[in-house]
Amino acid sequence: MSWPALLALAISAASAGAMLYIGLYQTRHVARLWCPLFERGCERVADAPFARPLGIPDGYLGAALYGLVVVLLLVSPDCSWTWFALMGLSMLAAIANAVGIYDMARLGSFCFYCVATALLSPVLLWAVWLLK
Repeated sequence: MSWPALLALAISAASAGAMLYIGLYQTRHVARLWCPLFERGCERVADAPFARPLGIPDGYLGAALYGLVVVLLLVSPDCSWTWFALMGLSMLAAIANAVGIYDMARLGSFCFYCVATALLSPVLLWAVWLLK
Protein backbone atom coordinates (compact mmCIF):
# COMPACT_ATOMS: atom_id res chain seq x y z
CA MET A 1 0.00 0.00 0.00
CA SER A 2 1.37 3.41 -0.99
CA TRP A 3 2.03 6.15 1.54
CA PRO A 4 -0.92 8.28 0.32
CA ALA A 5 -3.22 5.27 0.81
CA LEU A 6 -1.78 4.67 4.29
CA LEU A 7 -2.23 8.35 5.17
CA ALA A 8 -5.82 8.30 3.90
CA LEU A 9 -6.46 5.07 5.80
CA ALA A 10 -5.07 6.48 9.06
CA ILE A 11 -7.07 9.71 8.77
CA SER A 12 -10.28 7.87 7.85
CA ALA A 13 -9.93 5.31 10.64
CA ALA A 14 -9.22 8.00 13.25
CA SER A 15 -12.09 10.15 11.99
CA ALA A 16 -14.48 7.17 11.95
CA GLY A 17 -13.55 6.39 15.54
CA ALA A 18 -14.02 10.00 16.64
CA MET A 19 -17.41 10.26 14.94
CA LEU A 20 -18.53 6.91 16.35
CA TYR A 21 -17.68 8.22 19.84
CA ILE A 22 -19.83 11.31 19.17
CA GLY A 23 -22.66 9.14 17.84
CA LEU A 24 -22.54 6.91 20.91
CA TYR A 25 -22.94 10.00 23.08
CA GLN A 26 -25.77 11.31 20.91
CA THR A 27 -27.71 8.07 21.47
CA ARG A 28 -26.65 8.05 25.15
CA HIS A 29 -24.63 4.85 24.93
CA VAL A 30 -21.87 7.04 26.41
CA ALA A 31 -22.95 9.19 29.36
CA ARG A 32 -20.39 12.01 29.01
CA LEU A 33 -17.94 13.10 26.34
CA TRP A 34 -14.35 13.72 27.25
CA CYS A 35 -13.59 16.94 25.38
CA PRO A 36 -9.98 18.13 25.29
CA LEU A 37 -9.53 21.89 24.89
CA PHE A 38 -13.23 22.81 24.75
CA GLU A 39 -14.53 21.48 28.11
CA ARG A 40 -18.28 20.87 27.64
CA GLY A 41 -18.23 22.11 24.04
CA CYS A 42 -18.35 18.59 22.61
CA GLU A 43 -21.59 17.85 24.45
CA ARG A 44 -23.13 21.19 23.50
CA VAL A 45 -22.32 20.60 19.84
CA ALA A 46 -23.45 16.95 19.88
CA ASP A 47 -26.75 17.97 21.47
CA ALA A 48 -27.36 20.94 19.12
CA PRO A 49 -30.32 20.70 16.74
CA PHE A 50 -28.04 20.83 13.68
CA ALA A 51 -26.27 17.65 14.89
CA ARG A 52 -29.24 15.48 13.85
CA PRO A 53 -29.91 15.98 10.15
CA LEU A 54 -33.12 14.15 9.25
CA GLY A 55 -33.26 12.95 12.86
CA ILE A 56 -30.09 10.87 12.49
CA PRO A 57 -27.15 11.58 14.83
CA ASP A 58 -24.43 13.09 12.67
CA GLY A 59 -21.80 11.15 14.60
CA TYR A 60 -23.15 7.94 13.09
CA LEU A 61 -23.38 9.53 9.64
CA GLY A 62 -19.75 10.63 9.86
CA ALA A 63 -18.63 7.23 11.16
CA ALA A 64 -20.41 5.53 8.26
CA LEU A 65 -18.87 7.90 5.70
CA TYR A 66 -15.33 7.47 7.01
CA GLY A 67 -15.90 3.73 7.51
CA LEU A 68 -16.85 3.42 3.85
CA VAL A 69 -13.64 5.24 2.90
CA VAL A 70 -11.67 2.73 5.01
CA VAL A 71 -13.39 -0.20 3.30
CA LEU A 72 -12.75 1.21 -0.18
CA LEU A 73 -9.10 1.84 0.65
CA LEU A 74 -8.69 -1.71 1.90
CA VAL A 75 -10.55 -3.34 -0.99
CA SER A 76 -9.04 -1.75 -4.09
CA PRO A 77 -7.54 1.74 -3.87
CA ASP A 78 -5.92 1.36 -7.31
CA CYS A 79 -9.15 0.80 -9.25
CA SER A 80 -10.37 3.90 -11.13
CA TRP A 81 -14.01 3.62 -9.99
CA THR A 82 -12.76 3.33 -6.40
CA TRP A 83 -10.71 6.49 -6.83
CA PHE A 84 -13.78 8.41 -8.03
CA ALA A 85 -15.81 7.08 -5.10
CA LEU A 86 -13.03 8.00 -2.66
CA MET A 87 -12.79 11.49 -4.14
CA GLY A 88 -16.55 11.97 -3.88
CA LEU A 89 -16.67 10.75 -0.28
CA SER A 90 -13.63 12.85 0.66
CA MET A 91 -15.20 15.95 -0.89
CA LEU A 92 -18.46 15.22 0.92
CA ALA A 93 -16.54 14.92 4.20
CA ALA A 94 -14.73 18.22 3.59
CA ILE A 95 -17.98 20.03 2.76
CA ALA A 96 -19.84 18.52 5.72
CA ASN A 97 -16.98 19.47 8.03
CA ALA A 98 -16.93 23.05 6.71
CA VAL A 99 -20.67 23.31 7.35
CA GLY A 100 -20.09 21.84 10.81
CA ILE A 101 -17.45 24.46 11.64
CA TYR A 102 -19.85 27.18 10.51
CA ASP A 103 -22.65 25.72 12.66
CA MET A 104 -20.36 25.42 15.68
CA ALA A 105 -19.22 29.04 15.27
CA ARG A 106 -22.87 30.16 15.19
CA LEU A 107 -23.56 28.05 18.30
CA GLY A 108 -20.54 29.50 20.10
CA SER A 109 -19.24 26.07 21.16
CA PHE A 110 -16.75 23.77 19.54
CA CYS A 111 -16.21 20.03 19.59
CA PHE A 112 -12.60 18.84 19.66
CA TYR A 113 -13.36 15.74 17.58
CA CYS A 114 -15.35 17.65 14.99
CA VAL A 115 -12.66 20.31 14.65
CA ALA A 116 -9.97 17.63 14.38
CA THR A 117 -11.81 15.78 11.61
CA ALA A 118 -12.47 19.10 9.87
CA LEU A 119 -8.77 19.97 9.92
CA LEU A 120 -7.87 16.49 8.65
CA SER A 121 -10.43 16.43 5.83
CA PRO A 122 -8.36 18.53 3.36
CA VAL A 123 -5.39 16.25 4.07
CA LEU A 124 -7.60 13.24 3.36
CA LEU A 125 -8.74 14.82 0.11
CA TRP A 126 -5.13 15.50 -0.88
CA ALA A 127 -4.04 11.94 -0.01
CA VAL A 128 -6.87 10.46 -2.06
CA TRP A 129 -6.00 12.80 -4.95
CA LEU A 130 -2.46 11.41 -4.90
CA LEU A 131 -3.78 7.87 -5.35
CA LYS A 132 -4.60 8.55 -9.03
